[in-house]
Amino acid sequence: MTRQLWGKLTHAVTVVAIGAVLVMLGFTEGIAQEGIASAGVYTAEQAERGKEAYSLDCAACHLDDLLGDGFAPPLVGEPFDFRWSDLTVGDMYQAIYATMPQGAPASLSTQGYVDIISYLLQSNEYPAGDTELPTDEDALQDIAIDPAS
Repeated sequence: MTRQLWGKLTHAVTVVAIGAVLVMLGFTEGIAQEGIASAGVYTAEQAERGKEAYSLDCAACHLDDLLGDGFAPPLVGEPFDFRWSDLTVGDMYQAIYATMPQGAPASLSTQGYVDIISYLLQSNEYPAGDTELPTDEDALQDIAIDPAS
């Protein structure tokens, strides 16, 4: 747990430092709001596909209500916010792809993982938008997960 907290702290300090440098150098006007999860970076249809994939590949451990079973962590509410706030959708994709489903990591399609992430964002009250969450990993790295409003 300490390593995770240290990693989040180090990441936060780095992000703040880079942001301060960008502000001082005047590079912030090119940063678009589309790069923030609360700006609607997935569609409702994509989240529905993600819900179906979640039911097949995730619910056995994380349960239908996404609250986990004690061994598998909850995927909604404070635990979700604590784990993913200030990271990117790309970070989430990489973590889920490398470790899930348990016993068969990296066994889903890229689209399947991205659809599940869309469902997780929807379940955590991030709004849907008009454009699907992309499957390009570089593009996913550009989408920050800010705390849901």
